[in-house]
Amino acid sequence: MLSRVAENLYWMSRYMERAENLVRLLIDAFQLELEIGSHPEKEVRPLEQVLKILNCPELFYRFRKNDLSTGEHNEEILYLLTFDKAYSISIADMIARARENAKSVQDTLSTEAWSQLNLLHLYLNSPKADQRFQSGAFRFFQKIKRECHLIVALLDTTLPRTEAFHFITVARYLERIDMLSRMINAHCQSYEPIRNGHLNNGAGPRLVQWASLLKSCSAHEAYLRHSNEYIDPPGVIRYLMLEEDFPRSMRFAVDICLQSLDTIRGDNSRSGTSIEKYLGRLKSELRYMDIEETLESGISPFLVSIQDICLMVGNEIESTYFRT
Repeated sequence: MLSRVAENLYWMSRYMERAENLVRLLIDAFQLELEIGSHPEKEVRPLEQVLKILNCPELFYRFRKNDLSTGEHNEEILYLLTFDKAYSISIADMIARARENAKSVQDTLSTEAWSQLNLLHLYLNSPKADQRFQSGAFRFFQKIKRECHLIVALLDTTLPRTEAFHFITVARYLERIDMLSRMINAHCQSYEPIRNGHLNNGAGPRLVQWASLLKSCSAHEAYLRHSNEYIDPPGVIRYLMLEEDFPRSMRFAVDICLQSLDTIRGDNSRSGTSIEKYLGRLKSELRYMDIEETLESGISPFLVSIQDICLMVGNEIESTYFRT
């Protein structure tokens, strides 16, 4: 497979996953703002949390700390994160980047998948999208999430399982691992509900934030069935990181990445044992992890190390497959 084609497919998939993850975060923040209102026990406004997860200092600089904590500029921040292409993290910008990468490899994609991505790009740049956002941001974000799901479903159901499909898959799940580590880390740091694997006194009202984290990963119903409808932070973290049968968990994503990388490598020994070494080590750590023990010693360094692993794996994929 041509390295240029593989690179375009890889980045198309990563930008699509980033856009969907941002939509999920904004839906979650929108709902949480309504639920907590002016609750006196809150430490972090939901949109402030989103900005921390995204690590976008330009928006922190634009809005002072007190602006973020009061929620005064929520609507403006939502609009910027959705439409403003001056910010490389906005939904419109990421969909535009995904579409630009897909445009040059249309013959590798199915007509249905390309057409749907192109339609989403055109919609986000139309007056109709702006009007729908202004009339109801929540319904607008739900629509964009469904459109992202449709594109992913079309890619999954119309592409043969060739190298093209596996580069798309690796990109999607690698991006998912990175974002999930950021989301869990932000919740652990912002709400600090865990000490020695248990809730702090008075932390009960904050369980709504942990339920919200589950919802942003489409894991709420699955987790409740798994835990007999009991939500506790260690259980939430364990489920999102270690549940091998849940498709948005970290362990599941690592397994899929390794499977697709193994298919891409085939019998070609040049294809980076270091890539598999990084992910294989992470797989082993997740397999044998004791969440309570990790929480007691501090989970944040481990989550940050996962982000470093994702960066190194991405760099190795670039140098091994796209720069030859």
